[in-house]
Amino acid sequence: MRKRIFLSFILLILLFGVSAAFLSSAVVASASRDQLALRLKEEAALLKTRMQAGGGLAVLQVQASPSRLTYLSPDGAVLFDNQAGTELENHAGRPEVRQALETGFGSAVRYSQTLRATLVYSALRLDDGSVLRLSEPERVASRVASGVLPLTAFGVLLLALLSLPLADYLSGRLLKPILAIDPDRPEDAVVPEEILPLIRRIDAQNAHTREQMDALEARRQELDALLTGMHEGFVALGPKNEIILINPSARTMLGVTREQAMGRPLMEIDRSPAVLKLMKDLGDAGSAEGLLERSGRSLALSASALSGKRGWVLLLSDQTEKLQGEAMRKRFTANVSHELRTPLTTIGGSAELLQSGMVKPEDLQRFYGVIRSESSRMLALVEDILRLSRLDEGLPGGKREKVDLAEVAQAACQAMELPAKERSLCLSFTGEPAFVRGDRTLLYELCSNLIDNALKYNVENGWVEAVVNGAPQPTLTVRDGGIGIAPEHQPRVFERFYRTDASRSKATGGTGLGLSIVKHAAEYHRARITLDSALGAGTAVTVAFPPYREDAP
Repeated sequence: MRKRIFLSFILLILLFGVSAAFLSSAVVASASRDQLALRLKEEAALLKTRMQAGGGLAVLQVQASPSRLTYLSPDGAVLFDNQAGTELENHAGRPEVRQALETGFGSAVRYSQTLRATLVYSALRLDDGSVLRLSEPERVASRVASGVLPLTAFGVLLLALLSLPLADYLSGRLLKPILAIDPDRPEDAVVPEEILPLIRRIDAQNAHTREQMDALEARRQELDALLTGMHEGFVALGPKNEIILINPSARTMLGVTREQAMGRPLMEIDRSPAVLKLMKDLGDAGSAEGLLERSGRSLALSASALSGKRGWVLLLSDQTEKLQGEAMRKRFTANVSHELRTPLTTIGGSAELLQSGMVKPEDLQRFYGVIRSESSRMLALVEDILRLSRLDEGLPGGKREKVDLAEVAQAACQAMELPAKERSLCLSFTGEPAFVRGDRTLLYELCSNLIDNALKYNVENGWVEAVVNGAPQPTLTVRDGGIGIAPEHQPRVFERFYRTDASRSKATGGTGLGLSIVKHAAEYHRARITLDSALGAGTAVTVAFPPYREDAP
């Protein structure tokens, strides 16, 4: 901009300089013509005086003058002409002659057909009515103007050289208040009055821009809050399948940081067959779905194209728990069906034999005992299933009260003394007051199941010990000197219906749900379970509870 202003100043100054040069030349030329006309008039007046003094026409004949001298009779006839002779047409119609005859003096600048040139004429009327006319070519005046022209050109050149620093100074001075304007705070600038409309316009534009930026920032924050709060993963892909937006959930699911993901194609981050197939189907149909197995998680993929195919949107949903739950429910249904089918089959077979009369009288009590035993086993299984169902629902109606864990564990040991004696096992309890916040009935079931499990999977003349500690946090430990658990089974012993030895479980009459109830009861009380076991060396299960607090939920 400064360069354009600088050049504009230079051109403007040069334009004025050239115009002044031509104007001065024209003025000089006009002044030269006026001076020539005045000189001719003075010379004519001098000759007039001499002629009227008695010299007459002889004065003109002997006069040596560079001017053209023409002497006319009162009627306009040419009596003498020192350059064209007397064989000339009548000059009464010439402008300068008519003016001289009327007023005594006349002048004109016109083209002469006789001399084929533009001349300056001055004419005087004599006392006898004759006219004396003097003339010279206009080029005399033009030569004067031409003589001035080099000086004028030099002046224009000098003016151009002097205008360079002047134009630079003026352009800098003009731009200085504009350059001093702070676009963010234009109202603070001290500027000439002519620039105030620009300041107001910038200020209004800034206000409008700030409003738009505030609105965009509010929308961005809303979008960030929405995407950040989503449990589902959200990925926006550009036209080249590059990632242009990814929320924290998607980054966690894909195992990448924002810097690693932004701008990179999705297929560079994950080249699994599921992703490759998804992108292919997306390009063919405009939408696609798939299931991605990554880091032990099952991610449902759902992608669709944006309007105009300017990109794609990909949603990732972690379906691990859902799929695991469905698989668990299927296994649970199959296990329940299997566990119920065995006692029902036994009860049904025994009842059919009794009904048909095929049982000997001495065997009746044995069949009745089988029916009672299998019914009790089935009832225990149903009760455990219902108990687990309530725990899955969060134990509706469960209490949160102050409970002495040692008191509950001691009561469970006392209830298990008879089964322990029947199996020739030594059951002991040691403990100290340890208060927890929870449901007394559920804590009793937790203790009972741990003790019952330790009794069932023990050795002849073995031992079981229940220990409660109150510091540094309430803990319940049930250890035994039984058969122990192999390392490969330990991660799964708390699963429903999981048995390390199915034949031994059937012999002991277990339902396979005891430790699963223990696990859910511990989760309800926010407790942590640890298992320490080895084959032939017994098992120790420790449940660590949060310390008691009155304000705990």
